[in-house]
Amino acid sequence: MKKYFALVFAVVALFSVVFLMSCQTKEVTSAKVYIQQNNWDKAIEQLEQAVTIYPNDAEAHYLLGDAYSNKSMWIKMNEMFNKSLAIAPTFQDKIKYTRDKYWGTVVNQGVAKVNAKDDKRDLEGASKDFATAIEIDPTHSEGYKYHALTLRLLKDFDGALASYTKYFELKPQDIVTLNEMALIHIEKKEFDKVIEVSKKVLAIDPNNLDALSNTANAYINNGQTELAQQTYEEALTKKPNDQDLLFNLAQVYYMNKDFKKSAEVFEQVLAIAPEDYEANLYLGNAYLNQGDEIHKELLEKQNNSQTIKDEDIANRDAFYKKAITALEKAVTIKPDNSAVYYNIGVAYVRLGDKDKGQEFFDKADGK
Repeated sequence: MKKYFALVFAVVALFSVVFLMSCQTKEVTSAKVYIQQNNWDKAIEQLEQAVTIYPNDAEAHYLLGDAYSNKSMWIKMNEMFNKSLAIAPTFQDKIKYTRDKYWGTVVNQGVAKVNAKDDKRDLEGASKDFATAIEIDPTHSEGYKYHALTLRLLKDFDGALASYTKYFELKPQDIVTLNEMALIHIEKKEFDKVIEVSKKVLAIDPNNLDALSNTANAYINNGQTELAQQTYEEALTKKPNDQDLLFNLAQVYYMNKDFKKSAEVFEQVLAIAPEDYEANLYLGNAYLNQGDEIHKELLEKQNNSQTIKDEDIANRDAFYKKAITALEKAVTIKPDNSAVYYNIGVAYVRLGDKDKGQEFFDKADGK
C-alpha cells in the first residue's frame, strides 16, 4: 500500500507541475493582447500587476522587461530580465536576442557619428550612444571600450579612464587597451600611473614594445633617465632596428651626457632615415660636445704647460668637422633654427676659421 500511495502521490505531484506550467495569469494574457496591438503602455500596466501578484513568474518578468525595452527604459528592462533569469533560464535566449539587438543598433549609431567626416562628426552624440549601449548590456565589454575611446577624443580623460576601468573588470588581459590607458595617463602627465599600467602589460607580455616605450617615456618625464636608458636598451634587444627606439635611446644617452654612445646610435638612426632633422641636429650637437670635452682638456694642459700632441688636436678637430657636417645637413632640412647656425659657428671658430664662424653667428642673429 505504501508503494501504491507513493506512486499516486508522484503522479498527482507531476500533474500539479504540468498544470501550473500551463497556467497563464489573466494579467499576462491581457498583456500579450496589448503587445500584439503594440500598445506598450497598457501591456506594461498589466505586467507590472502580474510581477507584483506573482513574483515567481519568469514569463511575466521577461515580458515586462521586453515591454520596457520598447520604451527605451533600459535600467528597468535589465532589472526584469535579471529577475526572470534568477527564477528560471527559460527565456535566456530571448533576453540575449533583445539585448544584442538594441546594443548593436545604438553602437552602430555611435560608430557612424565618430566616423562621419568633418563637421558631421558628432563625438558628443556618439558618447551618449555608447553610454546607452552600456545601460542596455552592462556585461558587454566593447561598450565600455567604445565609450572610453570617444571620451578620449573629447579630452575627457577622467571619464575615459573610468570606462576603461569597467572594461578591464571584464577583459583584464587586453594589453592593447591597457596601452591605450597608459597613453591617457601620459597625456595627463601621471607618469607613475603610466609605469603602473605598463607593468601590468609586461606581466602579460614581457616583450611588448609599446609598454616598454611607455615605461621609458614615463621614466624620462620623472627624471629617471638611467632607468629610461635601461628600458630602451631592453626594448632594442627585442627589436634591434626600430627607428623610434633607436632615436629615443640616443636621446637618453644625450640627456645622460654620454655623447659618444649618443652619436653612435644617432648614426644608426640616420642610416635608416638620413633626412631626419632631429637626428642630424642631435648628432651634430653630440659631436660638438665631444669636441668641446677634448678642447677643455687641451686648455687645461696648456695652462699647466703640458705638451699637447698633434694627434689630440686632430682628434678634437675631427669631432668639430663631424659636428659641422651634421648641423649643416640639419639646416638644409629646416633652415629657421638660429641655435643651429650658432653651434656651426662655434665649431668653425674652434677649428680656427673665425671668418666662417662669424658668418654663421650673423645668420644666427638674422643678419
